[in-house]
Amino acid sequence: MSDFNKRRSLKVLALSLAIAASGVGTASAQDVTLRLSHHLAPGHLVDVASNRFAELVAEYTDSAVSVEVFPSGQIAGLRQGAEAVQIGTVDLVWSDMGTLGNWRPEYGFVSLPFLFADNDHFAAFFEGEGGQQIGEDLRNNLNIEVLGFGNAGFRVVATRDTPIRTPEDLAGVRIRVPEIPVYVSAFDSVGANPTPLAWGEVYTAMQTGVIDAVENPAEGLVNGALNEVAGHLSRTNHIMTDVNLFANAGKFDSLSAEQQDALHRAAETALSEFNVATAEASEEYWNQLAEVMEAIDDPDRAAFQEAMAPVWDEFISRTGNAGQAWIDMVVAATPE
Repeated sequence: MSDFNKRRSLKVLALSLAIAASGVGTASAQDVTLRLSHHLAPGHLVDVASNRFAELVAEYTDSAVSVEVFPSGQIAGLRQGAEAVQIGTVDLVWSDMGTLGNWRPEYGFVSLPFLFADNDHFAAFFEGEGGQQIGEDLRNNLNIEVLGFGNAGFRVVATRDTPIRTPEDLAGVRIRVPEIPVYVSAFDSVGANPTPLAWGEVYTAMQTGVIDAVENPAEGLVNGALNEVAGHLSRTNHIMTDVNLFANAGKFDSLSAEQQDALHRAAETALSEFNVATAEASEEYWNQLAEVMEAIDDPDRAAFQEAMAPVWDEFISRTGNAGQAWIDMVVAATPE
């Protein structure tokens, strides 16, 4: 069990004992239905994890708490979902720290290009002091209860017509990016034309030539069928993608201590399985794309890292000591 989850379990246990001693009633007296939103297609590993989470919540609460999963942005897209979970119009959402940077710019640190060396480095940060600090910050600043952290893998670039071997190859290319400031800065730095666009609009935009390229983990490209509208693929590995399960803190607090613990335990299992599945499937998804696209497995990543380095300076200039502190914490995180 990670340090983050150990500390959380102790807090929940203390709360359970306090409630038992006081005899105060909670929401456990009636059944609860929670709505979970994500922007990805059915069958994506995030969707699989969502349904696994819902199954475990029902099991752990004897069906007193049920979770309804709404995929494909049915309720809200990525940015809209991140806002909705803060204000409580959705109970649960999958989102990332970069998107939360729209409200607290320093949270965009996770999306800095070439910040994480590999999966082990990512795990060392999120399962240790970094994850614990994020949990406390999001509750205090954005009314979010963190249920778990996920690693969706490194991002690659798919283009309609242009092979991408060096940063110069992206000059003038209209590339879809998430509605995240750090992503815009990263592709500005290589002379591309970054175009924020909701994920559900990407396929048509690529098909019609509104955009020339898209960047995403290989799984996202496969599930979005982007290979049908893009001919070239480049394994730039420019940003590692976090995808995390968040709850509205007010809704979470309205549950009994036992139900809160059930949500955390369900999330810990679902996220653990998700991270293992993503790591195992990453190469498989890349290979699926490479079978039908012109794939460049070894672009000049050192050149991309050098070209995108000014994004770090811009980020620190914009976020000050708060942004620098998060970067320092990531750099100090050491895999066991």
